[in-house]
Amino acid sequence: MWSIKLSISKLQLLISTLFYSMLMMLCLVLFANTSLNSYTFIIIILLIIEWWRSICYFNTIKNEFALFHYINQIYWHKQRWYLMYKPLILRYVIILNLKSRHDGKRCTLLLMADNLQPNDWRTLRFYLKQIEFT
Repeated sequence: MWSIKLSISKLQLLISTLFYSMLMMLCLVLFANTSLNSYTFIIIILLIIEWWRSICYFNTIKNEFALFHYINQIYWHKQRWYLMYKPLILRYVIILNLKSRHDGKRCTLLLMADNLQPNDWRTLRFYLKQIEFT
């Protein structure tokens, strides 16, 4: 078992904010002189709601995180999760597809390099690369 304390990723928050800001500006520019101009306000409201949901999700990625690499499970968000598939491991991002042991709910955990200290990031990547699915 390997455990660590996650912190909130400032990079995730920044990327999400920039992405939704670009979508809103693109929406304003593209729909400016078209018949869809009257729907721009509704689309902007929906984008703001989705941006807020993404910020709330990124704020949940914090506190205790433990990896049980020998049984393909993790402890996060005060419960145990099964790893559903082999993790997607990139240089600065790790994507984990999870299924709760408690209620069977599925979740995708997006970890970025600034959620952890650099040494912990390398160690997590090392352990996740060793996980084998049959």
